[in-house]
Amino acid sequence: METRHKELNVVRPLVDADALQQLEEIRQEAMEASALDSEIDPVPDQAYDDARSLLKMLSHYNVPMPEIGWAEDGSLGFEWRPENGIATMGVYGDTHVIYGAFFHDKRQVKGTCALSDTAMLRGFLKSNWHYLNIEDAMTKRG
Repeated sequence: METRHKELNVVRPLVDADALQQLEEIRQEAMEASALDSEIDPVPDQAYDDARSLLKMLSHYNVPMPEIGWAEDGSLGFEWRPENGIATMGVYGDTHVIYGAFFHDKRQVKGTCALSDTAMLRGFLKSNWHYLNIEDAMTKRG
């Protein structure tokens, strides 16, 4: 006799809709700014693709959604600002992530890795959650 387990079909968005909307608004703002000022580098389309991939990874590991912004050097940045420091990630459209965490007690962590290196990115976030005073929801997904 065959035993079947019924699976729950829980529909969960891959990426927070507000974050995707914010990313589209940033795209428009950055395009307008670079069209008006030749010293502002346009954000490449690949950077938006990388940003969506990063947002998907953050959502998968239950990481709180960051503030998202663009910079004049053509990058997209992700930022968390808890009480005792700041954590950032940036993408330029080259399939790499630049990350850093800076704390009031002078502790710093920074580096770069491939966007596909989810173990490294997850490790960076998980190892700094304690210092950032952010709820460690990532343990729910292992």
